[in-house]
Amino acid sequence: MTTMTLESLQNEVIRDVLNVNDVHILKKLKNFLRREERKTQEYATSQPAPAVASEEAEPYMTKEEILANFDQACKELKLNLEGKLEFKTLEEALNEL
Repeated sequence: MTTMTLESLQNEVIRDVLNVNDVHILKKLKNFLRREERKTQEYATSQPAPAVASEEAEPYMTKEEILANFDQACKELKLNLEGKLEFKTLEEALNEL
């Protein structure tokens, strides 16, 4: 996804705040948000704030790249089924993230 709507970004921040269980952190966050809002209002121009936050767009994969990746995945699956290649466990994959 190359763009994130303002509403979805707000929802993500709200979910993060709801997961905070420390009163001191919440107070700091509240003060920080108020300070940043004041700064924004002070430097605001006549232009309205954009409704979309842009992220760097990832380049699209070509059809050849997709097919090459699919071919590689099929080869790895075949090796796994033959017992010649062992896949990572879900836990190992999640730990990499």
